[in-house]
Amino acid sequence: MRAIQIILIVGLLTLVTMYFRRFQSRALDHLSVLGLGVAGAVMVAVPDWTTSLANLVGVGRGADLLSYFGLVSLAFICLLLYAKVRSLESQLTRLARAEAIEHAHLPPSASQASE
Repeated sequence: MRAIQIILIVGLLTLVTMYFRRFQSRALDHLSVLGLGVAGAVMVAVPDWTTSLANLVGVGRGADLLSYFGLVSLAFICLLLYAKVRSLESQLTRLARAEAIEHAHLPPSASQASE
């Protein structure tokens, strides 16, 4: 095993461990992250399998296949984060409006102002 393979596998294990320690999410999320971590470690440890898979789907190299998957995944993550930001903005607007209505004061009437 080459040094870069060891570095990448340790990096993957670190990321998966950090996810499990810091985020308390659903079991499906945990399984997904664990599966991606194991798949990544296998691809790093046995790069010929990735090349074989790439050739099977019509891509020249395994690195190219991983780049394509990475770009599609990044676009999907950006879309999810954008949707979450929009949702939070909408919630904040509704809360600000409700708070403003709750603490609104009537302006003094004209008769009270002349006194």
